[in-house]
Order: sequence, then C-alpha cells, then structure tokens
Amino acid sequence: MSSAQDAVPLLSVQDLTLEFRTRSGLVRALENVNIEIRKGETVGIVGESGSGKSVLSFAILRILDAAARITNGAITFGGLDVLAASEGTLQEVRGREISMIFQNPRTALNPIRRIGLQIEDVLRTHTSTLRDDLRKKVIDCLAQVRIPDPERRYSAYPFELSGGQCQRVMIALALACNPQLLIADEPTTGLDVTTQAAIMDLLRELARAHNTAVILITHDLALASEYCDRIAVMHAGHVVETAPTHAIFEQARHPYTARLIASTPKPGGSIASLASIPGNLPDLRRTDLPRCRFIERCERALERCATDALPAVDVSPDHRAYCGNPL
Repeated sequence: MSSAQDAVPLLSVQDLTLEFRTRSGLVRALENVNIEIRKGETVGIVGESGSGKSVLSFAILRILDAAARITNGAITFGGLDVLAASEGTLQEVRGREISMIFQNPRTALNPIRRIGLQIEDVLRTHTSTLRDDLRKKVIDCLAQVRIPDPERRYSAYPFELSGGQCQRVMIALALACNPQLLIADEPTTGLDVTTQAAIMDLLRELARAHNTAVILITHDLALASEYCDRIAVMHAGHVVETAPTHAIFEQARHPYTARLIASTPKPGGSIASLASIPGNLPDLRRTDLPRCRFIERCERALERCATDALPAVDVSPDHRAYCGNPL
C-alpha cells in the first residue's frame, strides 16, 4: 500500500485461541491464530474442511455459538477492540462496517420475506435513507449486482430465484451499506463453473469500486490464486503460512501448503499428476495434541515438532511460515 494510513491493518487478529465445550470434551478449534487485512485488499483463507476457516470468520464478527469460548488473543477492527465491545456496539458494526456472505444463500435469506424488504431492513437499520427512498435504493442495489429486471425481482421470494441470483442478492445485502470489510464464506458453493466465475468477477469489481477489504474463505486454492492478493493457509485450527499469492505458489515453505498446491488441478494437467494429502485432520478433542498438528501427516516431521513451540520462519517481510522444518 502506498500511504501510511493504508499500511495500518484494518483488521488485526493476534494469537487468537478458541475452544468449544461439547459433551465429548473440549474442541480446540483455533490456536494462536494471527492474520491481518488492510484496506482494499483481498485475502484468501484456504485449507481443508474442518481447518477452522469459518470459525475464524464467526469469531471476527463475534457471532459464535454459546458453547464457544475465546481463551486468548485479540481482535481489532478499525481501532475497535472487538472482544471487549458491547453487543450494542457490535450490532452497529455488523452489516454497516463488516458484512458477511454466508455459504448457502438459500438458508441465509429469509424464505418468507420478499428480497427487496430484506435489503430494506439492512438500510433502515444502518443508514439514514429516507423511507420514501428505500425502494429506489434497493432497486439500485439489485441493479448493481446485475439482477435481471430489478424492479420486478424486488418483490420476489428467494425460492423464485436461481442459486446464482440468490447469491447476487446476498452480495447486494452485504454491500448495501458500503462496508469496510466483506467476509465471503465459500461464496460459490453449489454454483456451476460459469456462474462461479461471474459471481467472483462481480465481487472483485464491486470491492475495488468501494475500496472494500475482502476475506475470501475457500477450500479452492485455484480460486484463491485468481482473486486474492494474499493467502493465509489454515490446518486444524492453525495458520501455518501467510504470503502474497504469487509467493505461496512459487515458494511455499510449509509442507502442508506444498501438499495443497500439489493436490490442486492445473490447466492441461492429468489426474495422475495430482498428489493427495495422506491421513486426516487430527481429532481436536484430543488432550495430547502435538504442538504441530500436521506432524502425523508430514514427511519432514522431527521429534521436536511434537513438543516445541512452532517457530515463525520469515521468508520475506510479508511471507511467514510456522514450521519446525520448513521446505
């Protein structure tokens, strides 16, 4: 970023540790997570299902289940201490300053309320838009995300729209108040490839137009490589590597990152060229979890990886891996 102001992170997550209380024991979902997002940039959070990507996003918004407990760390957004803020303050921030696109738009949207009224609800809560101007503003929002015939779609119910159109409505909802930060949690789940590309291109275009920072949560490394400025790789509740996108693919230092890249299909490549990641994610209820949670799947593991704190390996000022025996 060119200015000193842009060099200050919009969002900073520091040493965040989170656990869930369950009948079968504590689930250690996040441990010492560190991540920063700056204004106007798009950061991808990638990793297998169950790695903690969505839990991290819910922690940032503080919309966690009652069984969740943050035991350590800090979350700062635009100078606001998120973990210390009152619920009233957070209700003002959610939707206005930070918005989220959830994985399945059909379940996120109210099925018995017209989509135009759902967007009006957001505008009425978080903006000073006059009542007489709400309908026009909503139609403008729908037109911005290229919903066909937005005047008619204003009165539609979610079940009357296709999956791609519901996703566009979710984007319109999320961007209605021009938030500083947009969290997109698997925003193309269940969509065909052509619609996926259209949705992602639209999201990138709108984010750039409003200088909105975006967190893109995905298990699709190829998708992240095309749309993200930086990537944070998560495994079993740990952030194991963060770097600019090109550096992740050209100079991955964590063995898990390298495995993810090797298992990602490449244009013109054959199925035989893909390499699977051996084993499974560890059971996060274990009381004897090793310090490196990838150790049982890693061909480079050393004895100290089980007991010693994970060292932070600085490859460059903006590229860091957490590994006891990096590539």
